[in-house]
Amino acid sequence: MGATDNTGEPEFQPVFENRVRFAETDQQGIVFYGEYFTFQDEAISQLFREIDYDYDRMHENGWQVHVANTELNYRNAAEFGDVIINEIRVVDIGTASFTSEYRAVRAADGERLADGTVTHVAVDRETETPTPIPETFREGVAAFQGGLSSE
Repeated sequence: MGATDNTGEPEFQPVFENRVRFAETDQQGIVFYGEYFTFQDEAISQLFREIDYDYDRMHENGWQVHVANTELNYRNAAEFGDVIINEIRVVDIGTASFTSEYRAVRAADGERLADGTVTHVAVDRETETPTPIPETFREGVAAFQGGLSSE
């Protein structure tokens, strides 16, 4: 599906679009900053569906993910009615964790609205202790985005 960019990282993959709803805007008429965390989370969920490794499959295989860290940088404002393209790429997969980079781009002009990262830790469903990420998950990510990080 994807390729690598000029840094050797996999290219961002668009995973879903959303039109800004009135309820997602603040008193200034722009998207409330906290909404981008929801958009980021939706991008991760869509990534899981794209690689055919959704939460149900994780649970069937005895593991799940917990968010360990997330951050967002706000670049430009989006307003009611704007269409946002949400993009994701996994840039690091360790033994029991992985980090994804996220960005939100306005469809009309390509302006970057926000970008950031989210790190998930794989945990055993029963013990809640870290557990190795299955090879099939890694393979799914690599196939979806055209490879893993060059590091």
